[in-house]
Amino acid sequence: MRFQARAPRTFSASPPQAGKPVAALGEGFAIKWVLADTGFYLIAFIEDLESQGYRYIIAAPMSEIVQREIRRVRQWRAVDEGIEVGEFWFKHLDRKWKRARRYVVVRQEIAKRPKAAGKQPSLFRDLEEWKQYRFSVMITSDTASSPGEIWREYRPRANDENVIKDLKEGYGFAAFSLNNFWATEAVMVMNALVFHNLVHYLNRNILSGSGPVQQLRTLRSKLLILPAQLGRCAGQSVLRLGVRDRSFRGKIRYSLERINALPWRVNCNAVDGGGGVS
Repeated sequence: MRFQARAPRTFSASPPQAGKPVAALGEGFAIKWVLADTGFYLIAFIEDLESQGYRYIIAAPMSEIVQREIRRVRQWRAVDEGIEVGEFWFKHLDRKWKRARRYVVVRQEIAKRPKAAGKQPSLFRDLEEWKQYRFSVMITSDTASSPGEIWREYRPRANDENVIKDLKEGYGFAAFSLNNFWATEAVMVMNALVFHNLVHYLNRNILSGSGPVQQLRTLRSKLLILPAQLGRCAGQSVLRLGVRDRSFRGKIRYSLERINALPWRVNCNAVDGGGGVS
């Protein structure tokens, strides 16, 4: 599994350590990579990872000294349309950084990728051959993989912010707080591990079809918040939806039929297996 670290807003006096969250996972887990953002670009954290033998990729801040190193890169390899990667070895002047380490640079052409991630470094803005790109840089312990492979390994982590945004806006992560700490944690775990995964599965396989995956906030306003009346017909519970549009009614019926055809069932005596939709 990948261990992905996101920096908190503030650090305590002691630096972050990878061993604590890994130990909390219990036995039976093997860490393939440690992926972290710029908040973990700390020599103490990096040396802690290296002492435990973890492979890591950590986003590096775009400081002026790093920008100068990027300007010295001469070989760039295309890995996708408008995306090129390079690499360099670098050691900070700070005595805590005892040796040079490998850095991988990604530059994306703004004209071809106007929504490209990364930054336009301040030292490059007046240089004609450089100002057309956005840059990002990562430090890694992997010296065998190509720069393109390092970029592809780290790339999925860029979606973490979207997941966090969805959890906050769709699942109430920014709003709930119970009197008891453990009760709050139980609700958080239920939201993250059960409800989020359930909605994500339904979203990918049923609700969104072949189109883009929609966040829960969008699904709620389009599909879940509907006027309805619960009644009975022929001895069965019937949910009558207040939807007049035939196309929309057909979409709802189709989605419910597909959900009903799923091989999994909720093992809970509070859930009635009967009923229908009209």
